[in-house]
Amino acid sequence: MRVTQQMLSATTLNNIENNMNRIDQLEGQITSGTQLTKPSDNPIGTAQALNLQDTVSQAGQYLTNIDQASSWLNATDSALSSVTSAIQRARELAVQAGSDTASASDRQSIDAEVQQLQQQVLALSQTKNGSTYLFAGTRSDAPGYTQANPSSVPGAYNGNSGQIQRQVAPGQTMTVNADPTTTFDPVFTAMNQLHTGLTSNNDAAISTAIDNLDTALNSVMSSRATVGAKTNRLDSLQQQMSSVQVTMTGLLSNVKDVDMAQAMTQFSMEQTVYQASLQAGAKVMQQSLLDYLH
Repeated sequence: MRVTQQMLSATTLNNIENNMNRIDQLEGQITSGTQLTKPSDNPIGTAQALNLQDTVSQAGQYLTNIDQASSWLNATDSALSSVTSAIQRARELAVQAGSDTASASDRQSIDAEVQQLQQQVLALSQTKNGSTYLFAGTRSDAPGYTQANPSSVPGAYNGNSGQIQRQVAPGQTMTVNADPTTTFDPVFTAMNQLHTGLTSNNDAAISTAIDNLDTALNSVMSSRATVGAKTNRLDSLQQQMSSVQVTMTGLLSNVKDVDMAQAMTQFSMEQTVYQASLQAGAKVMQQSLLDYLH
């Protein structure tokens, strides 16, 4: 096949255009920092990058959920730690009041502190994590436990038994709220009974209250043990999800990010090739013009 001057010119222009496209592609990669400026650059790499990005995003969401769950559990344990101290103090007062030497007047004085402990436990049962009440079930926009009026004993539960859950890993959810009634009902029952025994100067009621305070303490400690176990599990999951996020981010970088040193070298080479193609093209075009004039 005879190569005409017109064919040679067309080929030259096409080569120059290809050189310009390669320079443009490399410039886009260098300025954006990614070698996947558009899906057509690398369809397989683009698909891999999308899958890896999805995994990284999911790991990030799980870490956020874990942080929220940990915050809830830590606030719960802090509140229950204070409840534990209140129960222990109430028991000390009950033992003191149960002494044979304690008079009715002494018991009235002790009851003044017991009533303060009742109010303290009520306040702790209304603990919030942010704007959310911890001990109210899923009805967490209002306190679970209330006091009907200043003259009544605290302890009426207005919440529900709903569970508040967080998804902390693929296929894994965790209930973050403690059971309010299992935790607090025995406490209010024991303290109310102690209050009644002290105001009525009733030895038997005070003795029974001591046993009930022991039961209440066990209930709170059981809740705290559950909270502690969940906190330990979240710590482990946090390490796992962080490891997944770091690994997947590294793989995503390998697929997506540009090797700047290599890209700059290639960019310089392509510029040299482009300049050479322009010079060669100019000669071809000049020869084509001379042929036309002849």
